Amino acid sequence: MARPKVPPQPERLPKHVVLIPDGNGRWAREHGKLVAEGHRRGAEAVKAFLRVCRDWGIPFATVWGFSTENWERSNLEVKAIMRLVEISLRRNRGTFKRDGMRFLHVGRRDRIARSYPSLAKLFSDMEQETEDYKPFTFNLALDYGGRDEMLRAIKKLLEAGLQPKDLTWEGLAVCLDTAGQPDPDLVIRSSGEHRLSGILPLQSVYAEIAFLPQFLPELQEEDFREVIRDFGHRERRFGRRLTHKDTEDHAG
Repeated sequence: MARPKVPPQPERLPKHVVLIPDGNGRWAREHGKLVAEGHRRGAEAVKAFLRVCRDWGIPFATVWGFSTENWERSNLEVKAIMRLVEISLRRNRGTFKRDGMRFLHVGRRDRIARSYPSLAKLFSDMEQETEDYKPFTFNLALDYGGRDEMLRAIKKLLEAGLQPKDLTWEGLAVCLDTAGQPDPDLVIRSSGEHRLSGILPLQSVYAEIAFLPQFLPELQEEDFREVIRDFGHRERRFGRRLTHKDTEDHAG
């Protein structure tokens, strides 16, 4: 029986969804297009993803736009990605204000500020002007790596003079890039790759995973809706045994 084309009940919706957008370059090569066109089409799919999250009342969404390792790509491709990010944000800046969407940059800031100062300033300006917006937060992970995030968090603790005996998860969590946000409960990756590549590794320990076979430019709103509907039917145990009551609640 086909599932209804409606969102799950609010209690079964994820609170924080992460998208690993993969396959822009491969899609471009398969279609005889420039890689830049693949990134442009991928950006449209990202917008579809964000619309679904916002419209269905999912309060936090993270999109991984550029990893710490992506600097190893050609200068031409890196410049194209950064330019596309800046153009997209400037075009949609008014939408963030109109719809009350909060914007946050997740990841390293020093290298972007050094190489792309206008983009770094745009990040800072948008974070300031949307800092009080609710109920939807969009995290853009740019120059982000999970190991890098952990190292930066540990450095903050050491610089604050924290003693090993005083270290707690709660203390470390407030030094992470997503401080104050719920942990991701759903991670989506496109293009058929079956790995997480280090996205929010400490925060995503109990996240459900969805690997989609399509390249990112091929994804539409309905594809993301279907993934979220599937999430609503999953049994989440968080390391504990499923009780009879859990089974009854899930059936209901």
